[in-house]
Amino acid sequence: MSGMLPDAIDMLSPSEKEVYIELLTVVANSDGALVREEMAALEAFMGRALLKPEVREETRKKLRQTGDLEELLERSTVDTLRVALRDSVLLAAADGEYHPDEVVVLERIAEAAGVSIDELDQLYDWVTDGWHWLAKGRNVVGMGIAGDELLTDE
Repeated sequence: MSGMLPDAIDMLSPSEKEVYIELLTVVANSDGALVREEMAALEAFMGRALLKPEVREETRKKLRQTGDLEELLERSTVDTLRVALRDSVLLAAADGEYHPDEVVVLERIAEAAGVSIDELDQLYDWVTDGWHWLAKGRNVVGMGIAGDELLTDE
């Protein structure tokens, strides 16, 4: 375990974590635009995965040249696919919308991981719940941001 709150990512080997990040990169690039919010999320996911600095640097170099999704799916374990799917749904929402091309990739990862469409829908709901939870926390400390009023009852 990494010393942070325990998470499923901690169960992956270093090589599985690299594939995990590559899968996230495919999702981030699938809509043709790697935006600032997605870059920040990818950096956070690399940090959470405790990737070595040299692996992070290589990943940054490859951000615009993503791997082949089908090849990555074949190289992935079910555990890697499931953790990547969970975090990819969050990543895809980082820019404020799920682009149709991102949804296609998410559905393909879900299929390869044995995750049903109903379960994938639960992940979308989980992300929405998270946005509400974060907005509430910002409001508690008086640090709301534009749009929080849409996420809270206040």
